Amino acid sequence: MSLFRHKAAALIALLPLSAAADEAPAIPPLVSGCVSCHSADGNPLVAGVPIIAGQRADYLVSALKSYRSGSRSGGPADVMRHFSEELSDKDIEEIAAWFSTN
Repeated sequence: MSLFRHKAAALIALLPLSAAADEAPAIPPLVSGCVSCHSADGNPLVAGVPIIAGQRADYLVSALKSYRSGSRSGGPADVMRHFSEELSDKDIEEIAAWFSTN
């Protein structure tokens, strides 16, 4: 087999992998409110915004519930309270699950 055919065969073998890698999972509707600051994968592009990607789900649940109740307050926590005050416990668990797996 010619060198060209070896390279072509290798590229063809990789096509299914690259196509699958390009298909990102759909962002859950609840997470869409988080994306403007934390980005869809939890790695923000803005300095000073906490990275929440890969954070433990139980920590994220605790933090969001603390923001929602107002027990964490001041500065960025007040911004987070605004976003979390309408979330149910189930909503918070879904958001935490999303970011903990990114």
